[in-house]
Amino acid sequence: MRTNIFWLYIIFFILQSSQINSDDRIFIDQKGYLPNAAKFVLVAQPADSFKVIESSSNQIVFREKLNRWQTNDPATGLTINKGDFSDLTTSGHYIIDVPGVGKSFEFLISDSVYLDVYHKSLKGFYFQRCGVDLTTEYAGVYSHTKCHTTDGIFHSTTGLTGFHEALAGWHDAGDYGKYVVNAGVTVGTLLMAYELFPERFNQDNLNIPESGNGMPDLLDEVRFELEWLLKMQDQNGGVYHKLTREQFAGFILPQRDTAVRYIYQISSTATADFAAMLARASRIYQSFDPLLSQLCLAAAEKAWQYLEAHPNIIPSGGFQNPSGTNTGEYGDGQDFDERLWAAAELFVTTGNDKYHNYFKDNYRASGLINSPMGWQNVKALALLTYLTGNHSAINPTVHSQIQGSLINYCQTLVNKRNQSGFHVLLEPGEYFWGSNSYALNKAILLIIAYEKSKNPDFYNTALDQLHYLLGVNAHRLSFITGIGDKSVRNPHHRPSAADNIAEPVPGLLAGGPNQYLQDPILKTHFNSSTPPALCYIDHVDSYASNEIAINWNAPLVFVSGYFANISGSTNVQTGDAAVPRKIQLFQNYPNPFAQTTTIAFHSDIPQNIQLKIYDLLGRIVIRETLSASQESTNRFEWDGRDQLGKAIASGLYFYQIESAQQSETKKLIYLNRSNSK
Repeated sequence: MRTNIFWLYIIFFILQSSQINSDDRIFIDQKGYLPNAAKFVLVAQPADSFKVIESSSNQIVFREKLNRWQTNDPATGLTINKGDFSDLTTSGHYIIDVPGVGKSFEFLISDSVYLDVYHKSLKGFYFQRCGVDLTTEYAGVYSHTKCHTTDGIFHSTTGLTGFHEALAGWHDAGDYGKYVVNAGVTVGTLLMAYELFPERFNQDNLNIPESGNGMPDLLDEVRFELEWLLKMQDQNGGVYHKLTREQFAGFILPQRDTAVRYIYQISSTATADFAAMLARASRIYQSFDPLLSQLCLAAAEKAWQYLEAHPNIIPSGGFQNPSGTNTGEYGDGQDFDERLWAAAELFVTTGNDKYHNYFKDNYRASGLINSPMGWQNVKALALLTYLTGNHSAINPTVHSQIQGSLINYCQTLVNKRNQSGFHVLLEPGEYFWGSNSYALNKAILLIIAYEKSKNPDFYNTALDQLHYLLGVNAHRLSFITGIGDKSVRNPHHRPSAADNIAEPVPGLLAGGPNQYLQDPILKTHFNSSTPPALCYIDHVDSYASNEIAINWNAPLVFVSGYFANISGSTNVQTGDAAVPRKIQLFQNYPNPFAQTTTIAFHSDIPQNIQLKIYDLLGRIVIRETLSASQESTNRFEWDGRDQLGKAIASGLYFYQIESAQQSETKKLIYLNRSNSK
């Protein structure tokens, strides 16, 4: 009885802790809802109805009953009533009023409701940049001078001595270390988002130093990490595991962290993650920066050669911190999944049978898709790469098996959502370190399954995970800094703690509830009888529930960006066909043209192709429907005139071809001789 009283007290404390003028027993997405998506409110209080009020007019626009949803929800202990207002599709600002209980936060219904979440979560990576000045022009009040300018010194575990320049990259989390293994799932997730949904992730206006350069800001940001990763490869092809000091820094600003930072020994997990990341980067950056693309592919293949020469895990048993080092370990006792991912990415990029055969020989080990990806298990990334890869040699049987496993697994996720009080894909036992990202990575699988099957349950269940992070949780909290009326304010994040600014750096996702109580703060406030979803506290010292990390922000970027840009097209093929029909667009850049230029492309099948040419502001200059032949290279002659026949100004332009399954974009330079005189 005592333990029950204890956790009931905890629930009461959580539900009464807010100082914001809205009722703590009403749970809504603090950002809001898409007009045509499912919408619901949860109420942890006896009540039988609710009203939706339009904010500016104070008029009631919707009424409905509340129904019992969960009694004694296993993750929270709460009894929850639920109201559905999906039929309200008019854009605007609203408040929910529950008679006898209170009112909710104000929220928005809009097609662009999640755009702010996407922009801030992606901009969060800019604030993690290492080794460069973050200027007020781009960082605002969070600006600081360059940090860690002496990265790094070879640790004795490498067998080498002296300095090796390894600047750039992102600080990994709330600390200032840089870790190749955690970069793996982070970069892999971000590049997958762009490759599968280029039109949803092609914004070039994030206000980072590279904005406006013609490359999507997501790719600009990832490139900053790639620059560091390329420096972490040894001449033998192996990749050093991490770059950190021996002990974590205190809560100081990054430029004041002047301790020696070491490059630690090669590991096969880091090497395989590196090969996978850079192989994928090679095919994505080819149309933007061919030289970088070539460098990435050469480095990836060199890393694979190292793996071939070292078939067993390196170091034996997996990486472990040496004596005297207590920074992040990212240790992993097996490297099967990393090698499989590397083979998948290298095959899709090169078509080389060596990589394909390795994948086909090993893809079924430990099952197919039965869990989401994480830094310690990237098997799902390997299988998704093959499932969505664009190569004619993809095996239809293997493809079908992977797709079937994805659909089956996602159906189990829908069933779990239907049993969860807050619609979240976390069961008791799964509220571990970084639980919020675990839910998001499941959402990524659901999004891809939705694109394959068009099952609306997959779409809505993925969207529910975003609702959970934005306030539909037992803490009635937005777990993303700077987003929502009640959000995380005290993350375990050294810059936010040390900068003397009241608000934390925005756009960073807190790890979330951790039922295993893996820090002293959690142990002080909770015990083993506390319902798992309640084991969270917004405290700077709760590193096990309130730290931020790049591998947690990456799936947030993927999911929020997908739902923020709902009109964007997809490169994910529907149905059971093994391979998307490929179109290949040839590059004119960097050679300028003054009179006419030929836009050339190849198509695997006869089909209609849309050609669009854009200026730097994204305005369409010309749009044409072309009939593509598979017999030879297709060509379109353009004379530098717009749709009305007017000569365009000199400058950089982008041309895009799009089929029913795929789009590809490249750039060109036009010189208007008449304007240059």
